[in-house]
Amino acid sequence: MLRILRTTSFRFTLIYVLLFASAVAALGAYLYSATFGEAARQTDAVIDSEIAVLADLFTNSGPGMLTRVIRQRTAWSDDSIYMLIGAPSGALLAGNLTALPPEALTAEGDFFNFTFERPVVDAAGRETGVQQRQARGKIMRFRASPDAEQSYLVVVARDIASREYLRRQSQNVTTRIALVTIAFGVVIGLVFSRSLLRRVETVNKTANAIRGGDLSKRIPQTGAGDELDHLSENLNSMLDQIERLMAGMREVSDNIAHDLRSPLTRIHNRLSDALGGDNVAKDEALRATIVDAERLLATFNALLSIARIESGEGAGVLEPIDLVAIAQEMVELYEPAAQDAGFALSLTTAPTPLVRGSRELVSQALANFLDNALKYAEGGSRIEVWVGPVKSGGAMITVADDGPGVDAANRARILERFVRLEESRSTPGSGLGLSLVAAIASAHRAHLQFEDGLERAGAQGAGRGLKVTLRFPRLAQRG
Repeated sequence: MLRILRTTSFRFTLIYVLLFASAVAALGAYLYSATFGEAARQTDAVIDSEIAVLADLFTNSGPGMLTRVIRQRTAWSDDSIYMLIGAPSGALLAGNLTALPPEALTAEGDFFNFTFERPVVDAAGRETGVQQRQARGKIMRFRASPDAEQSYLVVVARDIASREYLRRQSQNVTTRIALVTIAFGVVIGLVFSRSLLRRVETVNKTANAIRGGDLSKRIPQTGAGDELDHLSENLNSMLDQIERLMAGMREVSDNIAHDLRSPLTRIHNRLSDALGGDNVAKDEALRATIVDAERLLATFNALLSIARIESGEGAGVLEPIDLVAIAQEMVELYEPAAQDAGFALSLTTAPTPLVRGSRELVSQALANFLDNALKYAEGGSRIEVWVGPVKSGGAMITVADDGPGVDAANRARILERFVRLEESRSTPGSGLGLSLVAAIASAHRAHLQFEDGLERAGAQGAGRGLKVTLRFPRLAQRG
């Protein structure tokens, strides 16, 4: 229970309840002022008006007429209360108030509240008891002239017992409503906080399990589609990505151990043998060691480039670049190597819009495409490069060959680090080329796609080669 009381949701609920109760109280105060306050002001106005009429009557017609008028008005069955006292004798001359209220003794000229007794009469007109009532009135002293010794005390009042009863009942109802509202809000806060706390506890248990090493745990979703479900979905996606990265790291570690162990072992054995050999053997060992060391450095440089590009550091500043110019430069650079390898390298271009990117990284991606085509398109004779626009906007670079190609089931794997479909792994390479291309594509928000390539002429049952396409998004216009 104490945990629920300390939750943020309960605190917010309590704050909202208090604000709502305050708003209800303010509304109640306004309604009270607009109803009972106005009724009280009207009562005072009626009393003042009655006194003004009686004072005018006394001035114009004398005390006799005043006495008769008060007797007539006390005969009416309404809430009017009158009392006429002759001073200094104190004789009660007229009125339906039997005794002067004590509050009137110190309130001459001012309003005062008092209680009085009123007989309770049954249907037959018989008195059955006495009832205590509340009233509000005013006492005034009438004189025929400022220096006259004879004066008259006039009390004019109104019975306000019914109004006061209704006021008290309204206050009680308002108080009960406020208390029920607060209690109901607290209960709702407890229920809501308990429900939210259960879902948070589920997230905590999952986080603890993951922290303990169980990366297969996922946060369950209720299916309500609320913000907590969206949060759980995002966290689960993040956990999936973390699990994939951890699996990739383990695979990369295994591949690094496999790929580096062989050259390091060769270097160790070669240098050990060279120690006991002649100068010629030592020279050959050093040259071979330099070749292996260069391959190791190339592997580590590729890993470093991938890490820098994925972190956003290696991409540098992306500027509008011309893919046609990049393709022309790279095809011209690789054309001699393609001729030596027995391939016909061709370039086809079309009017292509500029894209935002890094000229260096895009050139490196195209160089990796061409390297792979020259290296793995065994038995093929053609490598074609296309550069052109995309119908939906943007531009693309495509490299296709007529080699053995890659099965559709393995096309996703070749983007992984150190993956080489050649089981013997005898072909020079680290298996990082396409991983680097994938990182470059991600940095440019480009789409990398693998398809069947060129059909090899006269080869029955052979693969259709491999076609690699890199699609760049539309160059955003800056205002």
